[in-house]
Amino acid sequence: MKARNVRRVFPPLFFLLAAALPLLLISLHAAPPNAAQAEANQMFLPLAPGTTWVYAGTVTSADPEADAVQGIETKVSITMKVEKVIRKPELTLAVISGYPGDLDWSNGQVEPKPSLLIETRKHEVFLNSIPPDFDYAKLDKDAAQLDKLMPQDNLLFRWPLKQGMKFGDAESVKRDDDMYCWMVMEHRSKMLGGIKGLPARTAEVFLLRFATNPDDTQLELLPGVGILSYEYHHHGTPADTSVSLVEFHPGGSSPAGGGASR
Repeated sequence: MKARNVRRVFPPLFFLLAAALPLLLISLHAAPPNAAQAEANQMFLPLAPGTTWVYAGTVTSADPEADAVQGIETKVSITMKVEKVIRKPELTLAVISGYPGDLDWSNGQVEPKPSLLIETRKHEVFLNSIPPDFDYAKLDKDAAQLDKLMPQDNLLFRWPLKQGMKFGDAESVKRDDDMYCWMVMEHRSKMLGGIKGLPARTAEVFLLRFATNPDDTQLELLPGVGILSYEYHHHGTPADTSVSLVEFHPGGSSPAGGGASR
């Protein structure tokens, strides 16, 4: 009798397990999340090929025909674009053109220059100016070349950001006057509006400043977007740049064209 009772109990359990097994196998073999998307979500900057940022504002330059030192203000726009991306296990490299700093010491008419943005898995962001004839193949092969591109004096910031943080070479960071290094001056909430490609919303932004005796540079940063505004001010001869983001287009939806213009 006991044997018959056991046979009556086990068949339903067997069928339940048989029915559940295919579902279990499907879950085990389900496609993993998109690795590239997951990686992008862990980065401060949207470094995807074709991503563009359009900035508009003014530059002030010295008037060569004036007897006294005075400035001429000119309306400008410049498009920063991700031209090429190289992903490695420990970092992402992006060749960009049209960094807002290209406008510094100009009359507004400039050709976009190549620059290199690097974001590491340690959340460090470096900026390098590179010559037009730079051999990009070295970035794929030469590890020593990469180390040369990431000295501490090329470090823009390390996130997560907090007010009062400093970035740069060790000697400059230790200065009591907070000069000759990047410093997080403010962390504030800001209402975003009027930027094409971005929804109107309140966002947490950070203001960074690099100050020296002759000049100072400021960057307003938004995680996931990048530079919201850029300012350069010379303390002597008129040379000022002040631009703000007016359009943002993630990779794959960027407009044609670029460069700087009046």
